[in-house]
Amino acid sequence: MKETTTAQTSGAAEPEARQPHAPSLGMSEQLALRKAQQKTNKVLWGIFGLLLVLVGVVIFVLPTYVRPPAPKVAAAPAATAAAPAPAADTPFEEAQRLRLRETAQNTLASLLALQATLEQKQVASWAGESFNAALAQARTGDEAYAIQQFAKANELYQAALTGLQQISDSQNPVFAAAMKEAAAAYGAGAAATAEAAYRKALLLQPDSAEAATGLKRSQVLPQVLKLMNEGRSNQAAQQLEAARESYQQAVALDGAYGAATAAVKEINAAIAERNFSGAMSRGFAAMQKGQYEQALAAFNQAQTLRPGAAEISAAIAQVNDRQSSASLNVHMEAATRLEAAESWQSAIDEWNQALAVDPNLVKAQQGLKRSQSRNQLDLFLNGTIASPLRLADEAVYKQTEQVLGEAGKLTNAGPGLQARIQKVRDYLARMRIAAKVQLQSDGLTKVTLYHVNELGTFTSQSVSLTPGAYTAVGVRNGYRDVRQEFVVNIDGQAPVVTVICHEAI
Repeated sequence: MKETTTAQTSGAAEPEARQPHAPSLGMSEQLALRKAQQKTNKVLWGIFGLLLVLVGVVIFVLPTYVRPPAPKVAAAPAATAAAPAPAADTPFEEAQRLRLRETAQNTLASLLALQATLEQKQVASWAGESFNAALAQARTGDEAYAIQQFAKANELYQAALTGLQQISDSQNPVFAAAMKEAAAAYGAGAAATAEAAYRKALLLQPDSAEAATGLKRSQVLPQVLKLMNEGRSNQAAQQLEAARESYQQAVALDGAYGAATAAVKEINAAIAERNFSGAMSRGFAAMQKGQYEQALAAFNQAQTLRPGAAEISAAIAQVNDRQSSASLNVHMEAATRLEAAESWQSAIDEWNQALAVDPNLVKAQQGLKRSQSRNQLDLFLNGTIASPLRLADEAVYKQTEQVLGEAGKLTNAGPGLQARIQKVRDYLARMRIAAKVQLQSDGLTKVTLYHVNELGTFTSQSVSLTPGAYTAVGVRNGYRDVRQEFVVNIDGQAPVVTVICHEAI
């Protein structure tokens, strides 16, 4: 292949030295012959110059590509007679020989270039047998070249070049086969085989993104398989979070590994199912214990895991029903106790809370109405007891009598109500008992008792007045009017009232 042969060149003799003796011709014929000879000489000199160029190429350039043949030992000459010298090549023959050598050299150059390209792709690893066969043909061509059989050398070089071209043309099928082998090995978990196949594919197509990705995936495949095995073991032991961690690490190494992504999805579903079942179980357990807030919290957690699940809605509704029923019972029992204790406002609050749970509950509606009525009665009676002089107003007096009449009809009047009714009745009776009120003046001031009578002038006078608030006014010419307000208490006590105009105008 990289052998060279030293071309044997024969010096071109002077053209005139090879001219045959011209026969006797006429003048015109001689002149024509001379012109033809001159033309031939020009052609020969051109060929001679070309030969010199080719000889220079052979001597100085070709040795860098091929090795010189081993020198051959010449046969010993005869003792007595010398061998006849070989006949020298004609210029045309020499030119033909050089042309054939140049053709062989050109074919060899193409052969060497393609050989270098294939060797860069490590052809021996994927087409070694065919490559070596082609090189063997090239070496046979070198042998022909060494003995200057340039036509045969070119034929052999061309055959070797054709073999290398066939190898080069087979790169795509070989690449496809390598990719197929790599994919199969990867799928079978044979990481080393897959990696070797992907490397082979990259030798053929270094820019293949698919092969480069496959190589990276095959390099991490052992770690991925290890993590997958760890995940399966943890999953079998119900250590679901640990299993998920292993699967997620596998996905992080190779996001295209389908088994890992499927395992993550499966383990997430298993964790969600476990958490859902656990939350539902906690919810029902809390509901059975009457721990309704805890039950609702558990069911709400389950709802975040499985939104819209019918069983969650049913469970929450059941908790709400039980909670409502329990709350109703609590408020209604409290209201009943408060009514018995005649704590009507607190009972009203409990009835309202019961109705907030169930606005249509008739018992709570009736209880609220009853408590409100009794509360109003208590407020009225307590107001009368706190300010008994209100009874001095005849309208209030009559209203109080009417209220006491209605209250007397109650069959479930408690001791507190009975005591209040009795006390108000006493106040009503006392409001009709007059007390003696002593009025004093100077005999010069004219005194009027509003809403009672004009008393005139006097120095001392006694007036019978029922409990209430009164106003006495004194008038005297030349003096500023005076006004005295006083109260006759319900207990019969009456003050001494003085009405005298002192301030002159």
